[in-house]
Amino acid sequence: MFRKLALALSLAVLGGAALAQDYPTKPIKIVVPFAAGSGTDNVARLIGNEIAQKTGQPVIVENKPGADGQIAARIAAAGAPDGYTLFITTQTTQASNSSVHKTLPYDPVKSFDPIILILRSPQMVIVRKDLPANSIPELIALAKKEPGKLKFGSGNGSSRGGGELFKIMTGTDITHIGYKSQPQVVNDVMGGFIDLTFSDFTAGSPAVDSGKGKLIAVTAKARVARFPDIATVAETVPDYEMFAWVAAYAPAGTPRPIVDKLNGLIREALKIDYFQNQVRQNGTTLLPGTPEDLAAYQKAETAKWAEIVKISGMAAQ
Repeated sequence: MFRKLALALSLAVLGGAALAQDYPTKPIKIVVPFAAGSGTDNVARLIGNEIAQKTGQPVIVENKPGADGQIAARIAAAGAPDGYTLFITTQTTQASNSSVHKTLPYDPVKSFDPIILILRSPQMVIVRKDLPANSIPELIALAKKEPGKLKFGSGNGSSRGGGELFKIMTGTDITHIGYKSQPQVVNDVMGGFIDLTFSDFTAGSPAVDSGKGKLIAVTAKARVARFPDIATVAETVPDYEMFAWVAAYAPAGTPRPIVDKLNGLIREALKIDYFQNQVRQNGTTLLPGTPEDLAAYQKAETAKWAEIVKISGMAAQ
């Protein structure tokens, strides 16, 4: 009996290895939980383009924004576990949602096989251009002068978490406004409909570059090379730090040899100039490792976000 079981396992491993050797033989779909123009979308498209060039197979990015990424996560989890459906996502779906929402249409751990942790990056604190606050101390003073009047928008969990953590650590009352995607939030800051946002660099840069929004701080512990004169939040609020991380997953049950091949393809993609420039200019950290490294990181982040959600009151009603 044990010999038969061992033989079956050996055949399964060999079969998976043979499958990975030929993989991919058809187009690959990457599901993204945020809209086009978001940081996660940008990462997914760049990686998809590199995978397509390396393998000769098309890579199609499908944006499924809304419901804190739950729509996209459900779709990705339901994909066939054959390496042709990938989920490039963030802590919103994989770490914070389990504490924010009472029920989810997917399991952040059991529904997926981890592939690789891609990167983590700080945020920009952007305010509308006519807000009478040009620094974090001035923003805090304004918020305390008129509690609840200022409005901050977020289009994902890390953006909201950045604002909620700021409120906790500064003792301020700033009203949260939720959106389906971060580019929508930035547009409303530029239009003066809301006062500020904690945004990823990709979505936030148009506001800063056009002058339609003011960058008053970054959420890294150290200043970033791209904006050397812009202070960190931590320079005013000691120990404050917030970043978004991006990772790749496959539907649960994907053969390990295919997971390993995808891991290698994404590692290679991170060598392109765009990602290296993000490291040099924006304080981004590239974090490629093993699937086990991602699993351990996700577990730690889930515990961290559970505490943030608990003390901030982010949980959905």
